[in-house]
Amino acid sequence: MVKRLVIALKLNKEIITSLRYKIRTKNTNELLNLAYVIVILNLFGFLIVLCLYIIKPFKSVKLLEIRSRYIGQQVGNTGLFLRHRQLENGRKDNRILYVGISGKPDNQQLLKMFKRKIFIIQNDFLNDIHNHSILTKSIFYEDLPFRHNAYYEFNNTDPDLQFTSSEEEEGRMLLSKMGIDDKSWFVCFHCRDSAFHSYAGDFRNSDIKNYLDAAKYITSCGGFAVRMGQTVAEKLPDLNNPRIIDYASKFRTDFGDIYLLAKCKFFLGSTAGLWVVPAIFNVPIAGANFIIFHTPFRKGDLFIPKKIWSIEEKRLLTLREYIEFGGDFRRGISNFDVHNKLAEGKYVVIQNTAQEILDLAKEMNERLDGTFKITEEDDELQKRFHSLIQPDDYYYGTPARIGAKFLMENKELIK
Repeated sequence: MVKRLVIALKLNKEIITSLRYKIRTKNTNELLNLAYVIVILNLFGFLIVLCLYIIKPFKSVKLLEIRSRYIGQQVGNTGLFLRHRQLENGRKDNRILYVGISGKPDNQQLLKMFKRKIFIIQNDFLNDIHNHSILTKSIFYEDLPFRHNAYYEFNNTDPDLQFTSSEEEEGRMLLSKMGIDDKSWFVCFHCRDSAFHSYAGDFRNSDIKNYLDAAKYITSCGGFAVRMGQTVAEKLPDLNNPRIIDYASKFRTDFGDIYLLAKCKFFLGSTAGLWVVPAIFNVPIAGANFIIFHTPFRKGDLFIPKKIWSIEEKRLLTLREYIEFGGDFRRGISNFDVHNKLAEGKYVVIQNTAQEILDLAKEMNERLDGTFKITEEDDELQKRFHSLIQPDDYYYGTPARIGAKFLMENKELIK
């Protein structure tokens, strides 16, 4: 135990060096922050580790990092952990007590539902200790990583989260308030926009107006189209269509974010973490404007990527070039690599058009209704696309399909 603690303390050498620098430069605020990390958090972290070693002969405790910022991470990391527990199928070690540690979450309803599956302590100070002290280097700390190629887990398990009877009633009241009755179906749609601030740039943002033709199509089929989003840059324009509902601007709550995404017929989204919420409820995903290359998880899911134009070569990148654009494709998503490449000014990102998104929504809706007609050419194009993803590539084995019409209209990019 002593050896592990010594190693953990040595790992704070860089922080201590930085502290000395702040002392010399007399940056009071940063000095206090560093002192808080080095002295206060490590002191309590040491005490917690010591206590856990004392009880270890009787009960082994694993402290889980429950993501609290960004709903995609909050739902994805913990959701995937629960799917892994399902797959263990009784082989789990009962000697281990899993304890989740969370700060104030982006979505309180989601944390509330996770608490029904895992013992979770929500406390900002304890969360700081858990994530910023020597505790992170101990045997008791367990990160919950989220793999964007978790196809097996999401195709061989059931949703872990359920709503209580009182929550179901609350959900029905919300739908009624929005003008949706019990017998009606609805589709949730969303795209990330400038209201979401990211250090990795805005290349993942899209224009919500390009989703409105798809929303109108959904209402023409007898459904409702519900625009989602915790914060949005602009309200929907007045479309004179009561079946297109701007939930994000008028009705948004933590509860509604989860309930609506769990109950919709399918989710029409973009490259934003929100699409992972319906995914953990096994709701079909139709992802538009996906960048950098990644796919939804489950068989039956659809997606279409943005396009990237090479200014120097005066052409669109092929799909294989698109796959490799984020850097080393074997390690998965790298938003910063894409941001840095785009900052060079050699490439231009092109959003999906309103027609492309409409075609994607039509295909998903018709597939779910059993009326979509698959052609031999479409199947052949899909095979050619999937053959571009090599066995040692991160996303190899994805069961998702690119939108049929998108692929048909961009056959020259399948190389």
